[in-house]
Amino acid sequence: MDKITHQVRAEHWTKIMNECINSGMPKTAWCRANGVSVKQFFYWQRILRREAFENSQNASLPGIVGPDLALVPATQRTVSFTEIKLPSSPQNTAPVFHTDLVIRKGDIVLEISNSVSDELLSRIGGILDAE
Repeated sequence: MDKITHQVRAEHWTKIMNECINSGMPKTAWCRANGVSVKQFFYWQRILRREAFENSQNASLPGIVGPDLALVPATQRTVSFTEIKLPSSPQNTAPVFHTDLVIRKGDIVLEISNSVSDELLSRIGGILDAE
């Protein structure tokens, strides 16, 4: 494949991959839904990632501006990572109970939600009638 053909195809696949990423869907599901060959998708993903890495190592590319606004040449760039702590979510993620009906009989207080099953509601009624 000549250089121009490769560049055109690379641009085409970059657009496809961006659409996939922006969809929020898993890659294989997105490919199936959009008629894209999963095999080709991952092939081009690997090619484009490798080219992006090689370009990041290319000393002939223009430098980037560092935190002190000085130009940093490619040969002096370093990649670093940091851990980002996310706020912890509450351990209890059970849905909050919402009372739709309150039945009081003597000292008994019974709170019932609209989501109660017919069977449970019938049994509760039987218990209350038995008293």
